[in-house]
Amino acid sequence: MLEGKAALITGAGRGIGRKMAVTFAEAGADICITDVNLEAAEEAAEEVRALGRKAIAVKADVGDPDEVDAMVGRTISELGGVHILVNNAGIVDQAVPTIESDIDRWDEVFRVIVRGTYLCCRSAGKWMVENRTGKVVNISSVAALTGLAPRPAYVPAKGAVIDLTRTLAVEWAPYGINVNCICPGFTLTPLAEEAFKRAGANLDKVGQSVPMGRLAEPKDIADAALFLASDQARYICGVALPVDGGWLCYRTLPKG
Repeated sequence: MLEGKAALITGAGRGIGRKMAVTFAEAGADICITDVNLEAAEEAAEEVRALGRKAIAVKADVGDPDEVDAMVGRTISELGGVHILVNNAGIVDQAVPTIESDIDRWDEVFRVIVRGTYLCCRSAGKWMVENRTGKVVNISSVAALTGLAPRPAYVPAKGAVIDLTRTLAVEWAPYGINVNCICPGFTLTPLAEEAFKRAGANLDKVGQSVPMGRLAEPKDIADAALFLASDQARYICGVALPVDGGWLCYRTLPKG
């Protein structure tokens, strides 16, 4: 499905990003795995190489333009291009009311999620536009499609990712580039578990609130990303696809 393609996946040292790296490699792609944790990126790269695909591990801060340009440059020089970009890197904010939130943390969440997605698209997009080909899959969240609170930084940052997706989809479609976005539901990853713990949420009860009766697994999100990165999605452009087990459309009357 992805034979002959090179995919750059940010935040791919663990969780959803790592599962996407493995899933894309199983489909025939070579992978550039980037993460702020080089050890985790190297471990993920070894997992990809074990599948017979090329993999490079790069330590990069997606909020730093020089580091972003360097990782894109390595992807092009060592893997032959950047046919697929997945903007998966992210962090969580404080589960506190907005009036009690920390300004510096708010800035950092936007720096990683919004600035990071912009910088990666900007850098990889130069190669894609020049070669008139490419697939971009941005990772937002179902939180961006609701009034989920208290998340004064994370929710609006993920909302901005959706708007950036739509903007680039229109701008780059004439070059044969598909830009789309996935909005994962509650997913069992280390980052999500950390966020649930901070919020004092009960994972079992959260899973019970999903019509399909469980939380998402990284593979659920990775398979959706694989579809959007493939030629099977060649006429899909500018969508924000919820992968949430029906959570967004489920509303029920209180009992009693």
